[in-house]
Amino acid sequence: MKKIMSIQLVFCIIISLLIMPLQVQASGILEMSTGGSVSKVTYSQNNNTEEIRIYSSSTKISKQYLIAPEGSYKNYRLCFEIDNVDVSKTIKFDINKGSVVQIRLANMSDPKRTNVVVETTTKPVYAFSVSSDGKSIILTLGKGSTSANTPSTPSPSPSTTPAPSSPAPSVTATPKPSTTPVPTNTSGSGSSSNVSGAKTSNGPLSITTSGDTCTITLKGITLTDTNNGNIPRFELREKEKMLQITIPGKDTRFTEGYLTGNSIIYGALISFNNKQNSTIIRIPYNNTITYSHSITGGNSTFVIKAGNTSVPVNNPVPSSTPVASPKPSPQPSPSSTPKPSTSTLNNIKPGNGDGKTALIITGKGIVDKFNTYKDKIIVDDTGSKGTVTFMIPTSIVNLGSGSMNINDSLIKSIDLYSTSGSSFLTINKKDANKKFEIVTGSNKDELIVAVTSGTGGSDTSKLVVLDPGHGGTDPGAVFGQYYEKVYNLDIALRCEKILKSKGVNVALTRTTDKTVSLSDRVKFANDLNAYLFVSIHNNSMPSGIKGSMVLYHYTSYRGKPFAQIMLDNLVKDLGTEKIGIQARQNTVVLRDTRMPAILAEVACMSDPGDLALLNTDSFIQKAAESIANSIIQILNSGI
Repeated sequence: MKKIMSIQLVFCIIISLLIMPLQVQASGILEMSTGGSVSKVTYSQNNNTEEIRIYSSSTKISKQYLIAPEGSYKNYRLCFEIDNVDVSKTIKFDINKGSVVQIRLANMSDPKRTNVVVETTTKPVYAFSVSSDGKSIILTLGKGSTSANTPSTPSPSPSTTPAPSSPAPSVTATPKPSTTPVPTNTSGSGSSSNVSGAKTSNGPLSITTSGDTCTITLKGITLTDTNNGNIPRFELREKEKMLQITIPGKDTRFTEGYLTGNSIIYGALISFNNKQNSTIIRIPYNNTITYSHSITGGNSTFVIKAGNTSVPVNNPVPSSTPVASPKPSPQPSPSSTPKPSTSTLNNIKPGNGDGKTALIITGKGIVDKFNTYKDKIIVDDTGSKGTVTFMIPTSIVNLGSGSMNINDSLIKSIDLYSTSGSSFLTINKKDANKKFEIVTGSNKDELIVAVTSGTGGSDTSKLVVLDPGHGGTDPGAVFGQYYEKVYNLDIALRCEKILKSKGVNVALTRTTDKTVSLSDRVKFANDLNAYLFVSIHNNSMPSGIKGSMVLYHYTSYRGKPFAQIMLDNLVKDLGTEKIGIQARQNTVVLRDTRMPAILAEVACMSDPGDLALLNTDSFIQKAAESIANSIIQILNSGI
């Protein structure tokens, strides 16, 4: 009987070894067989260094990042992904030697890859390399590694173990900055320009880091410090904690994706904006920065360090529009209702399957925050590539960092990356032709990412406020017997009539010659929760300047393209000169309205030719029609 039981015991041991990953300790080397195209993981120590080897059919690391300790979680997590490989099941390899606590591996899909998490008790100094036979990735930890830097640390980051992919929606603790190929034979850490896991170059763009300094280079691109114009340019957006580079047109030297930063900048997000026909590079940063910009041999170089700086804005252009002293900006108020989860994704879940609701975003009082800050949301749709990215200020909600496989009728998956100032939500669409927008949900604590109608008609649910400038005791610009307030009201009333005939919901701040304060105009639009605010004016400019101009608030991402639409149409329809669009910092009706706001200066009363045009009925009618058509174009733009 004992013999039979012994045989059964041996048999059970053999079977368990066949069906479970194998962990072996011999000659100071810990080893675990994982199965799949990642076949084995080993750990060993040598003097002051620790070595982890991952035996894999692919040695290409597509992305890497470091998660710092947070809350009750005291360990660091060095995370990276290996392209086009898998493991037989989710792996947890307990080490508990040196600085390494555990190694975890989990499968990810779309595209196929394996996520690796190395949990350490201290902030790792490390280097990646590939074995001489090309069959394993070598991660060296400790003073003997070739790099002394560490990668940028995403925030927030309460994740522990990556979840394996499955047909049901599943969450993994991995932000998806990009699928841009990265050279494989590299060493260093997440902030070195020659690190395998770190993405530090993309076409002409490269990022190198040294300590607390980050150098950004764009080869063959000369940038100008301005926030408008059809030229390669950059601007510092201090409110959004972001340096933005805009290159007109689709620059095919770039690939959409994300580059790694350091403790000063979070990295660089590269995307194509089809609506604006521009290549956009957004560089979010932590706290405040100081930077220098230089041009050498046709290359633009930024050197960025921690420090203090101020927002550059255009010099004011003379205008008859009164302005008031700026009021303090509201402080961001992050959502206080995070979704309970062991991942880093917060406040977001799949839609309800009705074919219209793609995602549901939740948070206490989120609708009020959305109405206050929705003008700061950026939407980049890649068109035929099938992705759309929403850059959402954390003053509305912090969505965390990670990925979620959804695979319903609308969405394949979503990827999130959050900084202290913004959450980048990328939707991988099932149908590239579908358009998405963020709208209010069924209660004050819910937003919805929904499919837009795409019918091409104007959205009658979107209220437009027309603001005839000046009025009553405030005449605006005065030239002899001609008062600006009269032209403004005439154009606005005609525009209202045209818009209503086309089914657009319109309200006016004044319909008669009465005095309305700037603050009352703002309150009127905010109380109505308007979608768009258009102030109608006519200009007074220095001698020799004439034509049309449109103003927008300098931090308004949608205000800027809306201003361009309005200006282009005015110039085309009226035959006026193009003065341009101008960013303003303290124009009250642009600064304090909670919706996108633009101010159209139709013509220059100070110019005799423009003034003569304003005194013809046909010009006033054309101006009203042009503004109305621009508003309809804006409502249908999807921006």
